[in-house]
Amino acid sequence: MTTKIPFIIYAESTPNPEVMKFVSNKILTSESKECLTINEAEGWPLLQNIFQFPFVKEIFIASNYISIKKHLAVEWFDISNQVRIFIQDQLNNDVAINLVADIQEIKNKEVDKKSTLTLEIEKILETSIRPSIQMDGGDIELVSCKNGIIKVFLKGACSGCPSSQMTLKNGIEVLLKEKFPKKIKEVIAINT
Repeated sequence: MTTKIPFIIYAESTPNPEVMKFVSNKILTSESKECLTINEAEGWPLLQNIFQFPFVKEIFIASNYISIKKHLAVEWFDISNQVRIFIQDQLNNDVAINLVADIQEIKNKEVDKKSTLTLEIEKILETSIRPSIQMDGGDIELVSCKNGIIKVFLKGACSGCPSSQMTLKNGIEVLLKEKFPKKIKEVIAINT
């Protein structure tokens, strides 16, 4: 007889004071998703349920955490435990996280069309940049790589974070320029 390991969720602050990161002891999803509205959470029942809280402004989910941006009218001190328990109960009562299917297959087809430089930049983002950003409750997605201009989309806690521009210019841009000398001119976040 095998016993099912329950989900345990803990809350963790992020550099963005409006975003709290809710970390799971188990993997939640293999596909990250950012939802700015409840409509964008279609196919993600857990995220739709979290949006039922009136103070939830945005949600970002990645491998083992959910970052939630709240409205300014409330403080995390007053609501974080309630949200943590809600997420944990939802997961332990088998509420589906993601109903969207075949996402990885679609992504695999897109990879075939990308340039070598784009694939190399994505590899650097995946191995050297994304882990640090995800520790802070966010994520980064490469949007385009044209004429030495790298455009990225910042997600979760990184979106609207006061320190995201410094991270972008002093961290990500410097690293990519170092790894790809004379190929990278600038890194721009399209959502800041």
